[in-house]
Amino acid sequence: MVKVLLTARQPGGGIRTFFRYVYGHPCFSDVHLTLVAPDPKLEQFLGSFISPQNFTFHVVKPSNRAVYRKTRELLAENSYDLLHSHGFTAGAMSELARFGKNVPHLMTAHDVFRSEQFSGFKGRVKKLLLSATFSRMDVIHAVTEDARLNLLEHMSLVRSRRVHTIVHGVDTNFFSGGRDQNLRLELGTDPGRKLIGFFGRFMAQKGFRTLVDAIALLRDEGRVNDLPLVLTFGWGGFIREDYAYLKDKGLEDYFRQMPATDQMPDMLKSVDMVVMPSRWEACGLLAMEALATGTPIIGSDCIGLREVLKDTPARSVPSSDPKALASEIESEIRFPSKQDVEAYQPTAVSRFDVSKAATALRDLYSSILADRQKQRGLHNHSDVASSTDQR
Repeated sequence: MVKVLLTARQPGGGIRTFFRYVYGHPCFSDVHLTLVAPDPKLEQFLGSFISPQNFTFHVVKPSNRAVYRKTRELLAENSYDLLHSHGFTAGAMSELARFGKNVPHLMTAHDVFRSEQFSGFKGRVKKLLLSATFSRMDVIHAVTEDARLNLLEHMSLVRSRRVHTIVHGVDTNFFSGGRDQNLRLELGTDPGRKLIGFFGRFMAQKGFRTLVDAIALLRDEGRVNDLPLVLTFGWGGFIREDYAYLKDKGLEDYFRQMPATDQMPDMLKSVDMVVMPSRWEACGLLAMEALATGTPIIGSDCIGLREVLKDTPARSVPSSDPKALASEIESEIRFPSKQDVEAYQPTAVSRFDVSKAATALRDLYSSILADRQKQRGLHNHSDVASSTDQR
């Protein structure tokens, strides 16, 4: 059994989804996972698809210091084959924690860097320290080629050969089975009214206000006879502020917050189009899920998402451009792409299948461990040769 110590400082939606899809795959059945994270709900979440015999969870306080201390403590008390951190913060804390410990470190980068994060003198110092810390890691896993190039651009001390791209995926078979739930009937809206699905969280990164502004433009310019109804399935973040923003624009009749659901494939299948106006993404899993259900999607051309949408029937618009988004929504209403998207669905099911990513990551584990074993063998051989010479 391969023993892996996992760390996550902010195990949000993307990291949770990664854990579910990847570590629940059969190729990880010979791996015992010990997770350090501040979210106590993760234990029940992971327990639904990972055998209790293969999983141990350590809850820590939501602070960098707590993650560092618990990781350092576990590395001192146990023998792990691999340290695998998830996210930039967990990666930095884990690299500091493994100082003096003979365990290889793999970090999965679940986000991308933006230039504004490193503005001013303090920003430049932070960037240099992060770059130096990341350069000590054995391997860094990027979830898209976009994310890989972004990391190398900002972390200049990291050697390119240490950064490996394994494009993430989703359970495409699960999503391909989505069924239309006739939400118009449930919501009591006109049978011919178009439904737009927004499934992102309410935070600046996801670009919700760009969608609000686009709907305002469609209303003000009278470009469609019957304005679509936007169904939001997101959570947390700035949901109150964002809904207050659309209310101030007099758009409350065109948006509806939907209840939490575990039936994502059905909800994706039940809308006429998914709109994903993100400002940046490391990968863009929602786009994969939508295409696997055969649902039309309008996505921005931001980093990460553009790579997922490339060579698909998806509509693409410039990021943070409500005028362009309004035009594409109008085009999708007048000239639906559903037939093309449904024809592409079998390709999407194959292309975005998470089994490929899970298998590739498990192979990367084996490669890292083999390299470490080889290094130990060379080191032992060197010691023996040195001892012989001294005689």
